[in-house]
Amino acid sequence: MLNALAPLLADHLLSIVVALPVVVAFGLGGVDWTLRAVGLGGLPSRVWLGTAFVATLATFLATCWVAITFDPEALGLQGVESTPWVPALGANVAFAVDGIGLCFLLSTAAVSPLALIASRESVGDSEASWVLVILSLESALLGAIASSNLLFFVGFWAAGLVPLLLWMGRWGGLGRARAASRLWTTEAIGLAGLLFVAFVLHEATLAQFGVASLDLAPTGGGAGMVRSLLDVRLEVDEQWILFLAFSFALASRLPVAPLHFWLPAAHAVAPTGLSVLIATGFVQTAAIGWLRFALPLFPDAAQAAGPALSVLGIVALAYASLLALVQKELKRLVAYASVGYAGFALFGISTLNVQGLSGAVIQLLTHGLATAGLFVLIGFLSKRRGTTEVAAFGGLAKPMPVCAFFFGVMVLSLMGLPLLGGFVGDLFVLLGSLETRRTLSVFALIAMVVAASYLLWVQRRLFLGPVDEPANRGLIDLDRVERAILLALTIPIVAIGIHPNPVLRRVEPAVLELLYQMDRRSVVPDAQERDDAPEDDEALVRVSQASSGARGGAEAPR
Repeated sequence: MLNALAPLLADHLLSIVVALPVVVAFGLGGVDWTLRAVGLGGLPSRVWLGTAFVATLATFLATCWVAITFDPEALGLQGVESTPWVPALGANVAFAVDGIGLCFLLSTAAVSPLALIASRESVGDSEASWVLVILSLESALLGAIASSNLLFFVGFWAAGLVPLLLWMGRWGGLGRARAASRLWTTEAIGLAGLLFVAFVLHEATLAQFGVASLDLAPTGGGAGMVRSLLDVRLEVDEQWILFLAFSFALASRLPVAPLHFWLPAAHAVAPTGLSVLIATGFVQTAAIGWLRFALPLFPDAAQAAGPALSVLGIVALAYASLLALVQKELKRLVAYASVGYAGFALFGISTLNVQGLSGAVIQLLTHGLATAGLFVLIGFLSKRRGTTEVAAFGGLAKPMPVCAFFFGVMVLSLMGLPLLGGFVGDLFVLLGSLETRRTLSVFALIAMVVAASYLLWVQRRLFLGPVDEPANRGLIDLDRVERAILLALTIPIVAIGIHPNPVLRRVEPAVLELLYQMDRRSVVPDAQERDDAPEDDEALVRVSQASSGARGGAEAPR
């Protein structure tokens, strides 16, 4: 029987990864309802929490199996799954993964059990509903990252908003209603933009192919094969409209200033586990939207908007860094840090070359883990002191040396210290900017110095100097469970910083394929002068040649 199931499981591995958490959640809910209906009482809280942890851990192990079977030498999407749902709408339950999506899948699946453990004491007596919320959110985030169908990407995008708002509204702190309303307003506008893009592309494929198609990979076979979104032709003016609508939604979730106003308020009231998932999977769904859909589908608009996006990214980094300098509350300070580094990731994406795009992916991966680690540490400090005000702390390195060590690792990674993961991402982004945005890279360095200054300040203010507050003298250092959570976040940060090649070997082929598709789908004649500098065109030609050569040796099915 196992031999018969093995091929089926292998062919639907991504579907299992996406569905496992939510299936377990509603399975628990069904068992609990049945027991209550027959008068036996509901499931005990220990069963809810234990089963939820096992489900998140099993999801991570399944994602690791996806990584093991992934071929780093192949270009294009791998593990393609497509099941027809509503063919008239072009809606197929389609999942696929490339090197970029694989990194984000592993990150989100890995932090989910950590988020569950870190928030276990803030649940109160509502374990059942909390488990339903966190497992549903994990499935929605994984589904958005793995989706290769635009309509289902939008569906998972919207589905993740529901448990996130429930988690914030039910277990959030003071001001959670206002924070939730800000998030809902921003996401509702962005969702309208995504649906508009999906509707226009549905009509375009219907007109050009005779059948609606919203998949990134062709479906069917032989004479019945349906072409993909990457075969639809869009004129430049159409690309501009769709790219702007798509980018607005993505920029609001990444988030990039001035569309960031929901994030500091959300982090300030969110429980620790929710802040962890917002900093990683929630943000990465926006990045995958840009890298998997927006750039290859609207290449000419993306190329022309590159300089403007670069300026926006640098301004966002500098603006958020200056605001972080004047924050008096730790969660808001780290939230503004994440806004700034989201701007820096956008700067890397806007370079549209191999180094910049690869650096943006690694930067989002490592900075997400470091930011998640800081939120976990702030949650532990808040549990001990009952506050997250910066002024309430000082000299904590004496009573809490282990906490000070982990906090320092996360801060130094955000600063881009060599041998830590943040250095690799920042270095590649700057190398990419030197090729196509040489002047702007100087301003990016200045903004990074400002960001480093407030990170060093908060490290010194919290852990160095004398222990002035009597309440800080008797603080107990991190226990074994808390140390294990932070060690699990620290290991990939250090591993990527020391040996980034395993990540780069998987990310760079996906970036080459992305740039190849942009070059192939461009409708602007090669002789026409573009907005970017001449070296940008030369770099794009070199990337296209490299991609074409690699494709000849390792062609992946689409």
